Amino acid sequence: MRLHLGGHLNWYDPHKRSWLAIDLTQPTVLVELLQQLSVPAGEVAITVLNGRVADLDAIVSNGDRVELYPPIGGG
Repeated sequence: MRLHLGGHLNWYDPHKRSWLAIDLTQPTVLVELLQQLSVPAGEVAITVLNGRVADLDAIVSNGDRVELYPPIGGG
């Protein structure tokens, strides 16, 4: 699967990558995958799974494209 860490979420990747290729051995609940990657679920405001808005309880598999975005602030 392909995982996009938008905004500052790439700070949680040791290599600061915005796109990660992840090989899943079985379908996985997205929030569990985030725990494995040490990305705090509370930092994710928008989740997009294969082009559609989803929630962190979505099940993801190889072949999926997931995009995660933090809250956006402005002034």
